[in-house]
Amino acid sequence: MKKLAIIVLLMMLSLATGAQERNAARLVLTDTSYVDVSLGVSGETGRLRDVYMPDSALQGTLDASSRQKLGKVSLYGHFGYGYEYATGSTWRGWINPLETPFMLADSIPGNLSLERYAMEAGAGLPLGDHWSLGLDLSYDVALMAKHKDLRNKNTFMDFRVSPGVHWRTGGVGLGLNLGYERTTERVEYTQISSSVEHILFDVYGLWVVHGSGYASAENRRFKENNRYFGGFQFDWSAGRTALHNDLRASWQQSAQTEVGYNNQQFGTTRSWTWEDELSLSFGPAHVVEASFTYSTMQGFRPLQRQELDPASRIRVWVTYGDPVFCYWRRSHLEKVRYTFGTSWQMLVGLSNLGFEHTYTEYPQHFVQRYHTFTTTLGVSIPLGPVRLTPMLGYAMDYDTYSDVTKWQLKEPLLRQWDYWEGNNYLGALDLKWSSASGRCYVQAHYSIESSTRLDDDGTRHAASLTLGFIF
Repeated sequence: MKKLAIIVLLMMLSLATGAQERNAARLVLTDTSYVDVSLGVSGETGRLRDVYMPDSALQGTLDASSRQKLGKVSLYGHFGYGYEYATGSTWRGWINPLETPFMLADSIPGNLSLERYAMEAGAGLPLGDHWSLGLDLSYDVALMAKHKDLRNKNTFMDFRVSPGVHWRTGGVGLGLNLGYERTTERVEYTQISSSVEHILFDVYGLWVVHGSGYASAENRRFKENNRYFGGFQFDWSAGRTALHNDLRASWQQSAQTEVGYNNQQFGTTRSWTWEDELSLSFGPAHVVEASFTYSTMQGFRPLQRQELDPASRIRVWVTYGDPVFCYWRRSHLEKVRYTFGTSWQMLVGLSNLGFEHTYTEYPQHFVQRYHTFTTTLGVSIPLGPVRLTPMLGYAMDYDTYSDVTKWQLKEPLLRQWDYWEGNNYLGALDLKWSSASGRCYVQAHYSIESSTRLDDDGTRHAASLTLGFIF
């Protein structure tokens, strides 16, 4: 759904990163062994889209995951491959452009390809009857390229390591994991044709442009993220009642520099993110799931100028004083879902999304904010080996505002705002078929979003099909 997809991009759980961190010490809680291999294809199209989203996109995926137990050690592994081909893509200077307020970008629509490899491994070892230790590792790489001038080529890497510990006795369990994640991304712009002059935009904050014009010596940028995180898990069960809570927090610092000898700086960010997920079940027929996510970001720009180095006789960038605070972002998302039933199931969901950010370029101050309340209702119907789940929803905006001034790029700003603002009808249909042996399954998904505000084909369609085998 559109409104929830936005917040996923805004969180530090960005599009390019791999699976969310886990406490691998909890692997010993379930004695399960399996190998799951799946092939999938998905696509989306429609004019109801964010400025960074393409006209249409088609993606193929291959995923393989496994859980095994070797002696006392519980092991988990995952490998994923994905290839996406998109048409009519613009302004996407980073793989996840909503992750930072500082970006290089161009406005020429073109086809784009994105290739990803994701690898994850985890191991849990019991220590006596009550304690267990674990280690979670992941390594992801991605390559994105636009096939029309100006052509940006992005190379991405993400590495994460997280040790954890878990204690349990009776119906109570406590877990703790800490970790470190490093992400790097390099973007390089090139131009094949020399007969047409293209513009490379240097975008800050809320579509404020500071520099334009393509030059071969100024077409590279390097982004580095360092994230520290921790999680605390609590389990409790008594009779038919069971509760699980997972509280996570992370701090991330990001910096952007030019790729080259003079190390020009473009901006830094500092982010805090808090997340909590709660699941409460009363027997097999009643399950309540609730979560909240809260994130803040501060952005800083350095004071720099070029000076001649007397030793090398080359002009280099010199930084003066501390970076200047210029950007602020706050976002939050609260969700509640109630599932009732065992064979037939009813699903009722509520979510509240809030997002605000400001950018200051003295004496100008730019503000944008929106809030959305979304309701969903669905039913899961078993039809022999098939389970059918139709869902309907409505997203209602409130307290929305955006500055639109001559200092900003109005065309992408208004396109983005047309997508974010306004109420939307939401619909989805999921189908899952499982063989009698349970070793083969097929999953199909279709969703549609329709704007009540945009009359000119304000819809977006998405569909996916997955074939899986379990050994």
